Amino acid sequence: MPARDFLLEIGCEEIPSRFIAGAVEQLQEGAAALLQEQRLKYSHIEAWGTPRRLTLLVRDLDERQPDLLDKVKGPPRNRAYDSEGNATPALQGFLRGHGLADDQIQIEEIKGAMYVVALKKIAGRRTEELLPEILPLLLRRLNFPRPMYWESKEVRFARPIRWLLSLYGSDLIKFSFAGVNSGRVTYGHRFLAPGPHRVEHTEHYFTCLQENKVMLDQQQRRETIRRQVKEAANSHGGHPLLSEALLDEVTFLVEYPVVIAGSFDQDYLNLPREVLITTMQVHQRYIPVAASPEEGAPLLPFFFGISNNIYHENIRKGYEKVLQARLADARFFFNEDRKRSLESYGEQLQSVIYQEALGSMEQKRQRLVELTRIAGQRLKLSPEQLQAAQRAAHLCKADLVTNMVGEFPELQGVMGREYARLSGEDERVAVAIYEHYLPRHGGDAVPKTIEGALVSLADRFDTLVGCFAVGLQPTGSQDPYGLRRQAQGAVSILLEQELHLSPAELIEAALKLYSPQLKLTQEQRGLLLKSLQEFINQRLRFIFQEKGLSYDVVEATLAVPFDSVPDLYRRARHLEGLLRSEVLADILTAYNRVANLARKAAGGPVEQSLLKNPAEKELYQRFLEIKPRFLLEQEQGCYDACFKLLQELRGPVDRFFDEVMVMVEDEKLKQNRLNLLLTLKQLFNRMADFSLLQNSV
Repeated sequence: MPARDFLLEIGCEEIPSRFIAGAVEQLQEGAAALLQEQRLKYSHIEAWGTPRRLTLLVRDLDERQPDLLDKVKGPPRNRAYDSEGNATPALQGFLRGHGLADDQIQIEEIKGAMYVVALKKIAGRRTEELLPEILPLLLRRLNFPRPMYWESKEVRFARPIRWLLSLYGSDLIKFSFAGVNSGRVTYGHRFLAPGPHRVEHTEHYFTCLQENKVMLDQQQRRETIRRQVKEAANSHGGHPLLSEALLDEVTFLVEYPVVIAGSFDQDYLNLPREVLITTMQVHQRYIPVAASPEEGAPLLPFFFGISNNIYHENIRKGYEKVLQARLADARFFFNEDRKRSLESYGEQLQSVIYQEALGSMEQKRQRLVELTRIAGQRLKLSPEQLQAAQRAAHLCKADLVTNMVGEFPELQGVMGREYARLSGEDERVAVAIYEHYLPRHGGDAVPKTIEGALVSLADRFDTLVGCFAVGLQPTGSQDPYGLRRQAQGAVSILLEQELHLSPAELIEAALKLYSPQLKLTQEQRGLLLKSLQEFINQRLRFIFQEKGLSYDVVEATLAVPFDSVPDLYRRARHLEGLLRSEVLADILTAYNRVANLARKAAGGPVEQSLLKNPAEKELYQRFLEIKPRFLLEQEQGCYDACFKLLQELRGPVDRFFDEVMVMVEDEKLKQNRLNLLLTLKQLFNRMADFSLLQNSV
């Protein structure tokens, strides 16, 4: 079947850079889905995006649908024919309704009954007929974080659509969307070659954009920016601080990237390094330059801006002027803030609302100090470490009311650390103030110091408990308070720092601190504890599976109560290593035989005087021998030894079931044997719920 390339360009007012990557992906996936629905075959699909256009290319798109044989079910056979084999009115009506002849039907069994069926040929439609129907639907399905209405409320899009280009080979595909009719005209770079430019066919489109200063391929723009920045930095004897996130953003800010090198007054280098970096990267999308690639290397008084235009001296001067104003503001705020101690800023937290139902930041600060104390004492920190951690908790939110953080919110924690140092605080306190915001996002570093880790945990568990208590839990994809990120950060800290703190105990401690303010009943606290534990477990599931643990192993280990996240992970890792091993096969065989009947046990101690059969006496004796050794190995984290001890129960369990009748008429004897099995099951369940590993032998 002949095929041609299909091209669609959606021309818009400038689309926000953060929208474009998602729109490109949606465009590609949406086109694939719609073409599959219409049975239109193609070789592959590509999509690209710039601030002014979203482009779709479908390579080798068939010129028509294949014919379709549609099976149509008619009346049951006993209603289709009378006793003499003649067609009934029901069958005749079916044939007329579908334009069928007698020789086009057959009898087929469907769900145990015999029906008349027909294979009806549906002729495939031409692609040029289908595309005008498909394309408006494709555009309508594109979703954006904050779409706009214009002209009417019938259509929403990222920004107003100004032109539509739609070509199938060299033929124009006519359709309308948002009041715009498609044509064969595109537009070049807004300033350098605006157009309009006529496009003759799909391949001409790419030549046309290239000639008119538009670099369509986002990957090409990305690598061009990276190369130009690296070359410019080398010429200035420095190393560019170009993060992948910033590179992503500037890639979608331009259609024709040109690196512009600028400079600033060397006196601004006296500002904290993070202030300069944040001002350039976050506020101006400039790229700072460091003296070397080493972490924390001093900055040079240069920067690079990514222009969407050819170089002009006025562009460089404009970049420098804007940055100069920003840095002047930062220096003013920094100098003003330094006139007071960090402690004095903390006194203003009483007037800052943390959350309407949860009180002020001052109340939160008091809870953080207490939670930090509780956690530090459980870890048996030295008095010096505990004092530093509590001091950090006391000061960690003070920078929120400084001028600098008020203007540059991204610097919270960073300025707290700097102002703590300037106020003469212990270095451990200053570092912990900064670290208590870590990790900020997935993949970010966790706190390196024990003081920073404890304050971060206190902050996260206080936030989680408070939000859950006032009904601000995440729902579906909605998580306005970032609670999933908070919980994931807490789990990462516990795991990577190997802190043996029970999440359940931290939740209980936080709930207790909130109870006087929120007047939580015992029942409410119990329900919140259960909800929060499951919320933490969901984050553990995600992290453990990211680390390569199988779903069944994660579920089996999480089914057992735990006090330590690092221990839980080690136990799961040991269990993962036993999958499809003889050790696990023996454990599962013994466990299954024990667990099947143990559920019928009333519970209670095993009475040795009621053990009559040698096999049940042997099983109980082996249990008594193994249990203390098992508990000691478990306490020391020797999980391989624990699993091997459970394996040793396979033989005694088999002999018990071969020789002992459990469900006897003597009720005392029966219950004693059931209690023995329940006791064994409880020992197994100290490692995992092995019933969830039935497919892992």
